[in-house]
Amino acid sequence: MSSSVPRQRGSIIGSVRSSSEVGNSSHRPAKTMRGQVPERIRAMNASLKLLLIVREPVTRAISDYTQLRSHAATASSSSMVNSPQRSFEQLAIRPDGSVNLAYRPLAISLYHTFLLRWLEVFQRPQILIVNGDLLIEDPVPQLHRIEKFLGLEPRIGRHNFYFNHTKGFFCLRNETADKCLRESKGRRHPRVDPTVITKLRRFFGEHNQRFYDLVGEDMGWPEE
Repeated sequence: MSSSVPRQRGSIIGSVRSSSEVGNSSHRPAKTMRGQVPERIRAMNASLKLLLIVREPVTRAISDYTQLRSHAATASSSSMVNSPQRSFEQLAIRPDGSVNLAYRPLAISLYHTFLLRWLEVFQRPQILIVNGDLLIEDPVPQLHRIEKFLGLEPRIGRHNFYFNHTKGFFCLRNETADKCLRESKGRRHPRVDPTVITKLRRFFGEHNQRFYDLVGEDMGWPEE
């Protein structure tokens, strides 16, 4: 078996998730959320099946911040310019204490606003919502759901994975080799003030409920 998850012709994977998850790298959120993307994809193939992988919104935002900070540090190092980096708390919360939705990692976590746009173009049965947190914790059941949704012959099992204790997540395995995501994946998240996490989760509670209503499933994300 190939070390990557098999794809059915006529399927697209869009992700709104942390970069430390099992599987091959999917489209970044910004690419799948641009204005005319749904229409352009439908024009290519109206019968496409779509996978939307989502994580708990606050965790996803912190992961996005971690990646952006890493890229900024690399750029500063190569340019020999050391610019001070703002903390997640400073970027996520305005001086007046309100949530800063102008900060893109938070704005992208408003899943219902983006899913509505796709539902204007595609039928709900064409979209499978995958819980990215469960995909990280135990990938096989989620991948079985994906196989069934795409009409693929069941091929993936627990023998195709092993837990990498260094990275802290599952990696792929086949008969000849083990394969993990590259070194830049699985970065350790910074410690974030618990009061900020609570504030953000309370803020996202209403938005998460709108998302649950759209997909017909409660993801069980914490509200505090």
